[in-house]
Order: sequence, then structure tokens, then C-alpha cells
Amino acid sequence: MNRIRSSSIYFLSVCLMSFPAISEVDHGGHMHTHIGRNPDGLWGNDDDNQLWIFATPGAPQWETIHMEPTGEFLGDMQIYHAELDCWHTAHPASGAFQLGGADPALMPDWRLAIQRIAFSDPVHFWMQDEATGLEILRNDGDFFFFGEPEWEDDLYNETGTPGAWHYHIHTEFLALADGPGTSFQATFAALDLGATGFAKSAPYTISFQTVPEPTSLLLVASGTWIIRRKD
Repeated sequence: MNRIRSSSIYFLSVCLMSFPAISEVDHGGHMHTHIGRNPDGLWGNDDDNQLWIFATPGAPQWETIHMEPTGEFLGDMQIYHAELDCWHTAHPASGAFQLGGADPALMPDWRLAIQRIAFSDPVHFWMQDEATGLEILRNDGDFFFFGEPEWEDDLYNETGTPGAWHYHIHTEFLALADGPGTSFQATFAALDLGATGFAKSAPYTISFQTVPEPTSLLLVASGTWIIRRKD
């Protein structure tokens, strides 16, 4: 199964471009999993330099993420694509969780990566780098390095003023399943591979479940079938 899946990664990346995630359709954007530091939001205690993975500061844990059918198959199993696809550094206006870096002329020393801790079903669930279409984090313990951060004028830095160094990295969560209702879990940690030396985050688990095809697409498909019948 892994050999078949790996040989089909490029094909999948092309096919999936035609199937936008629910979040992109309904909310005008994509969903970000954030990486910051200082999980309690208070400076001056032991967790100031510990990395933290979260959905939002007020609701850190993601609810179960939907995986939609793409309409493509490997064997008799359908390929599903998650609506969650982005890793982003934390930039709330309060400055409470930022990694640091308020000077556009001075790139900070932190260099983030995510580490695969465990996948509940590593045969039927996997990840790929959206930029290259290549499978990533193939084994427990593997790292996916984000590279150097980039400067963005519109994001808040740790002082609560605009302008910050940041990451905005896209990865895809994919799965093979017999139909809706199949569950998967993926557990990660965030690490600093740079000179800043932020402490490794606590393990963070994201749960996924396959869902039926969106009603809007079903209606389009049904309408197309009716038109063809009339012709």
C-alpha cells in the first residue's frame, strides 16, 4: 500500500488542486494551526520559552477536522483531503505568544520544525508538502523543517505593534478510506532547530474524520446528470 501511495503522490497533488477545502469555500480562507511560545500567555515564568501548538488562544484544541472525498481512488478506497492545511506562527495583537522579532533588518535565530510523534493509521493516512507534492513525515520521529522565516508588515510582533517575522507553511493531510465515518489521529511536536533554543512543545493531537461529499457538489453532479439525460 505504501509503495502504491508513494508512486501516486504527484498524481494526487494535481488532482486535489480541483477540490478546494470546505474552509476555503465557506470562510474565504484556510485554517491555520498556530505555533507560538509561552502557553499560559503570561511573561516571567517557566513556560516563556516553551513552544506551543494551538488552534486559537481561546480554544487551543481543534475539534475533529473533516476530510472530504476527492473523487479519486486507489484500488477500491477513496482518497480524502482534510480542510486543515496550514501552519502559521502566532501573531495576536496582544503579543502574548509571539516567537519574537520586531526588526525587519534582523532575522531572528529561531528556526521551526514539526516532528511526527504518531499517526493512528500510517498506512492509510499521510501528509505531503503542498509546495512540492512530496510525502513528508513518513515515519515516527521524522522532522519537517520550515526553513527561514519571512518578514510581514501586517502581522503583530511581541511588542504588540505591526511588523513581524513569521512562517506560513502549507501541508496537506490525506487519507484512504472506504467511506465516511473513518477516523484518524496525528500527533506532532514543534521544535526550534535554530540558535534561540526554545523548548520543544508538548505533543499535540489533531483528530480527523472522513465525511460525505458536500451537498453543493452533489447537487451540481445531480444537475449535470439531469441535463445529460435531457440531451
